[in-house]
Amino acid sequence: METMTDTQLAALSQQGNREAFGVLAGRWDGPLYGFLRRVLGDDELARDACQEALLRAFVKLPSLREPAAFKTWLHTIALNLCRDRGRSGVLRELALDHALADEPPSSDATPFDQAQHDNLSTVLHRVLARLPIEQRSAIVLREFEGFTAREIATMTGVPAATIRSRIFYGLKALRKMLPEYGITPSHLTDGGTVQ
Repeated sequence: METMTDTQLAALSQQGNREAFGVLAGRWDGPLYGFLRRVLGDDELARDACQEALLRAFVKLPSLREPAAFKTWLHTIALNLCRDRGRSGVLRELALDHALADEPPSSDATPFDQAQHDNLSTVLHRVLARLPIEQRSAIVLREFEGFTAREIATMTGVPAATIRSRIFYGLKALRKMLPEYGITPSHLTDGGTVQ
């Protein structure tokens, strides 16, 4: 089963195969946790939300219309959990892990390179946590999870133009906040158009 695609595993899971869902859950536990960690900004909240999202996915599996859309569907469940937690005031700005930096420094990085990487990672997390959850989740889904604005629109139930606007204004706000931390935001460009 380990060599099967998500689509195949989702279809088997819908037929009641618990082992197939176990493989899917194992495959998505890490990436889903990373997504939730970036959006929620807290290890413990992210771990709880990840477990809850996978549980909800298992329970709601019969409602998955298209097994090929499992990734999007699972992220939609997780995103809804984030929104619920955001409305309840649970989101907190806390110290962050180093998952936000684009690439970890190489193994032969100097201590200076490592310190710069750690500082940028911390700053990015702090400024991201200051954004409204709608902008934060849109940016994380696009920049870190690789979804297009159209896919994010499907997940959130809002028009793709609204998603593009959230990404644009969120990145603009990030660029304004970064100098507060002594970082020049030259690497944060919106690329003109957002997919």
